[in-house]
Amino acid sequence: RIASGKTTPIMSEGAGTKSAAKNARSDAVKASKKKPDPEGLALLDDGDKAMAEKDFAKATELFVAAKEKCESSTTAAAMPKTKKEKQPPTEKQLAQMAAQSAANGVGADAETSVAGREQKLVLKPAAENQQAKPLRPDVDAAHNYALNTAEQHAAYLRSTGGGIRTRFPPEPNGYLHIGHAKAMNFNFGQARLSREAGMQGETVMRFDDTNPAAEKQEFIDSILDNVRWLGHTPMCVTYSSDYFQQLYELAVQLIREGKAFICHQTGEQIKAERMALQVYHGKTKVEAKEVGKPAPPLPKEAASPFRTRAVEENLRLFERMRAGRYGEGEAVLRMKGDLLSENSSLWDPAAYRVLFHAHPRTGDAWCIYPTYDFTHCIVDSLENISHSLCTLEFGQRQAVDGPYYWLLHALHLYKPATWEYSRLNLTHTLMSKRKLKFLVTGGYVEGWDDPRLPTLDGLRRRGFSASVINRFCDEIGVTKAAMTAKWELLEYVARSALDAAAPRRSAVLD
Repeated sequence: RIASGKTTPIMSEGAGTKSAAKNARSDAVKASKKKPDPEGLALLDDGDKAMAEKDFAKATELFVAAKEKCESSTTAAAMPKTKKEKQPPTEKQLAQMAAQSAANGVGADAETSVAGREQKLVLKPAAENQQAKPLRPDVDAAHNYALNTAEQHAAYLRSTGGGIRTRFPPEPNGYLHIGHAKAMNFNFGQARLSREAGMQGETVMRFDDTNPAAEKQEFIDSILDNVRWLGHTPMCVTYSSDYFQQLYELAVQLIREGKAFICHQTGEQIKAERMALQVYHGKTKVEAKEVGKPAPPLPKEAASPFRTRAVEENLRLFERMRAGRYGEGEAVLRMKGDLLSENSSLWDPAAYRVLFHAHPRTGDAWCIYPTYDFTHCIVDSLENISHSLCTLEFGQRQAVDGPYYWLLHALHLYKPATWEYSRLNLTHTLMSKRKLKFLVTGGYVEGWDDPRLPTLDGLRRRGFSASVINRFCDEIGVTKAAMTAKWELLEYVARSALDAAAPRRSAVLD
């Protein structure tokens, strides 16, 4: 241990191993960071050279010496690193964020707030909506049903002022849940952003009440109460049933133009027809293309046998439907779409069906009711909606070559812009209104306001405030990428709100 009057550190057994050298080096590095003694750093470098030469015993000895030298050094401790203050993103970073946003499905309509360093989705103005939906590369001009004529677009801008007008259109067949709060936040929020930008911004509260068998006034009252509770103020409250007469007249117009027909097929027959179409598009056409042959004609079983009926016959039969001369399921008005289209939503969707149910608003005035596919787009156009915002499951219907735009094109009506986003999913939470209704009607829970349910009434009873739910919707944002939010995030938002607002008391107990 004694050499030239100097002491050297005692080496433990196993000091010549690579593992011991690495451990000794780790300790030396930690000591050098606290007190970067020059001699200790030199010993550390020599130890690294010995490690490179695989002289692990010598390396261990040098690392131990470096550690001791640094620990006993009078060199001032290294200054802790100061945290750099975050700077607002540069123009280049903003462009990268926008590109990343587009890759995640937010689209070209996303703008970024520099001050808040967060992305806010802002819809493009109505003045840019002549092409209501971006044209896909695989769709030719003949099937681009989403293009407004210059005259249609100019007339729309004159009548509305070119602002943002959205709509919140729930079906009154149950109580709203937190997923509907996200939809409200998006629709009413876009109108608010438009007003903040100095433009017109408004939202229509519309009830999609076209299925009287499942709708009740109780549900309508509850929905209106939820909208008020969350702090949203619609420009007006409308109902799809307000347009029943106009919808009926437009259906007659569609028949007169040869674009709709009365069909008497059963549900099973229509299903078999669609299966034949799937085989044709998924196999027959593909095989013909592979061998360089033109696509064969549609097989007979792929189309309704009633599709070629004369216009006058269809008009007479539709009037019989209107008069209640057919039972439920015996006759249906179908749009004569495009069976050669790759978009299966355009394979002759239903437009009107027979339902002998009293309507909550119109009573027994009607026994035929329009379907969602027929009603949704027409009422959007009649109400001068600029942007129709729906969840992703409606994307195929609202494609440029889908029934939404096909029907408006066939009826020569203005075409609003459509935009799809992912629905809200919560971990360990049932979000299907149909399944929630099963729990309520089956007596498994205490009602729609049971605090175990994600309904807005249930969350309200559980203690969540409107501001918490709105803040939660802001936190999760809006994208086209499928997402599942954690229930813990909702609880975190609630705790943060309570931490800032809840009263606190202290007491000294005797």
